[in-house]
Amino acid sequence: MSFLYPLYLLGALAAVLPVLIHLLTRRQRHKILFSDLSLLRQVDAEEAARYKLEHLRLMILRAVMCAILALIFCQPVLKLGQGVLRRPGQGNVAAFVIDNSRSMGTSEGGVVRFEKARQAALEILNQLRGEDEAIAIFASSRTRASHAQPTAFREEVSEAIEEAEVTPFSSAFPQAVEQAIQHVLKSPFSNKEVYLFTDAQKTAFNSTPAAWPPNSNTINGYMGYLSDSIDLPNVELTEITVSPVSAKPGEPVEVRAKVRGHGSQSAGDVELDLEVGPTNRLHRKITLVPGRDEEVIFPTFQRSSNPVDSGVIRMQPDVLDTDNRLYYALPEGRPLRVLMSQGGGDDRVLNFIQVALRILAKMPVIPPLSAEFVKVQEIAAKAGEQPTDVILIANPGRVEEQGIQAMSAWMRDGGNLVLAMGAVVGEWVNQLLVPQWIPFELKRWEISRKEATHPRAFDFSNPWMDRFEEEDSSDWRSVSVWGGWEFASKGDSAVSSQNLITLDRGSPLLWQRNIGLGTLTLWMSSLDDSLNDVPHGGMYLALWGEYLRTLAEKKGLRAEFAAGSQVPVEVVRADDRPAEIRLIPPDGKPQILAVAGPKLTQTLYLSRTDQVGHYTIEFNPSRVERVTPSAFAVNMEAGEGDLTGHSLESLEKLLPFPVERFRPSESIASQITYSRYGFSLWPFVLLLLLAAMTLETWWSRPT
Repeated sequence: MSFLYPLYLLGALAAVLPVLIHLLTRRQRHKILFSDLSLLRQVDAEEAARYKLEHLRLMILRAVMCAILALIFCQPVLKLGQGVLRRPGQGNVAAFVIDNSRSMGTSEGGVVRFEKARQAALEILNQLRGEDEAIAIFASSRTRASHAQPTAFREEVSEAIEEAEVTPFSSAFPQAVEQAIQHVLKSPFSNKEVYLFTDAQKTAFNSTPAAWPPNSNTINGYMGYLSDSIDLPNVELTEITVSPVSAKPGEPVEVRAKVRGHGSQSAGDVELDLEVGPTNRLHRKITLVPGRDEEVIFPTFQRSSNPVDSGVIRMQPDVLDTDNRLYYALPEGRPLRVLMSQGGGDDRVLNFIQVALRILAKMPVIPPLSAEFVKVQEIAAKAGEQPTDVILIANPGRVEEQGIQAMSAWMRDGGNLVLAMGAVVGEWVNQLLVPQWIPFELKRWEISRKEATHPRAFDFSNPWMDRFEEEDSSDWRSVSVWGGWEFASKGDSAVSSQNLITLDRGSPLLWQRNIGLGTLTLWMSSLDDSLNDVPHGGMYLALWGEYLRTLAEKKGLRAEFAAGSQVPVEVVRADDRPAEIRLIPPDGKPQILAVAGPKLTQTLYLSRTDQVGHYTIEFNPSRVERVTPSAFAVNMEAGEGDLTGHSLESLEKLLPFPVERFRPSESIASQITYSRYGFSLWPFVLLLLLAAMTLETWWSRPT
């Protein structure tokens, strides 16, 4: 048993008052002359004994009544569950962690999971009083909070919860819980609570924090909503591939999709439809095996004459309908513009590259290319004349400082510079590029061909390298390198960079860093066969092919984007007057974007892509000449189709504090009161006081 207001226990000292009053009000004895007292002595003795007994029990009863009265003010409670007893009057801070990932759109009993979680959160929020503070944290992979810190303006938190929606993203629930813990621990209030609302999807807990914040176990945790269905069967569309992305009107296009069944009951036949335009529908039927990806290949069709050709794959409904659609939009065919130059050395370097580009240009997976050779002194000015995606300089010769500054500005705006550091590299590289472009000076190294070193490590997290991981990494091991460049120092640097390919000797073969929105890439050996045998292997084509493919995707030349992606859109204005473009999302509510500044060609990165479906861009042709792409498709984030969830018992093992779950058969308000304060003994104490008062009245009546 505990007391909510233990200070009132001092009131129990009032039990001394009846004792003092009893002692001060005892009857005084008086002598009276009387004739015969033989009979009265016996009566007086009996009366005195009864009188003493009655007054003694009344004194004790009144003392007990004073103690009971003090006990009532102390608010006695009985706390049986887990967690720390909350003290009224000390202020309370509550964090509401609400899972709004895609799986929360699953319907249970005709009600969407997220709606159940929302109503429970609002009911709990209404139980906060006075100066209590609250904050809501929405736990998709794009975690966001209703406020920067807990606030006493709880109606604003309530509005944020009411306006929240299920997102097309996966869940990051452990990270959101960690954020909630940090918020409540920083609060000066002593009563700290975290309320959880989730379907406890197992995939969301694959990456829990290695260490939770200190003192996390002092927080009271409550499960406001937990899905009871922890193994629902579900079929998920996971991936769509459209090739070639750069198909012209009338050319054939092929669409493929991957389907995965989750749960033992998801086996069986699945029907899919590919809707191409308003009238063309292609149908496929597959037999699904749970836990295995099945690829669906639709018949080829011809690209229409529309500037943007779009379509959608639809699958039969199941428990989670939000993963039953995949959209695509083939963008307008804008070629990638490549400027090539050579500062010195043999012309074979550019010959190798030109042959590679001619071969790659015929491949359907590579976007259209526009390549041009210019002098190294003129390359910066040439890039400023018209939009340029890639500048490739082999054996960099001397470039004036003004040209260095111009290319720096070009990279910050999204340009991509590749320097092939061949056998002939002027000292100007170390003089002008350190530390603006590269962290340390370069030094030359060369060994005999018999002692050639080989690639040993690859950064497969980089989009340029990720496709080499399974199929072609073994071919890279056979590449021989016997000369190149490396950094003279290996110390710490403020430059954030990555070695995409590292040699046995520890020096990088391919090095890259971001500069603004663009990239600087160093090939730390020659691109001819003077210092390595890369140009003679199949990896030479694969290297450039993957670079151009990922660059095209970065430039927006792709069939679809994941929800939440930054979609690059190139806007070309007719003159230097400010202009507007209108982004029309799937819900049809336009978003106005302004374009201004001295540059007529600008790349905007659209980040408001939280809706799944087709987006279009409208503009005034008299002010804007071209927008590329003028339409694009956004799909849900993969990885939410498996609806297998944790039970409360297994979930508690993953969290740093004990968690109490509310019972659906009782009101949340009463359960919160019990969880916070325990079982109140106040009514029983009051009944005890009433019983004592009744007894005192009975004993003190005149006889």
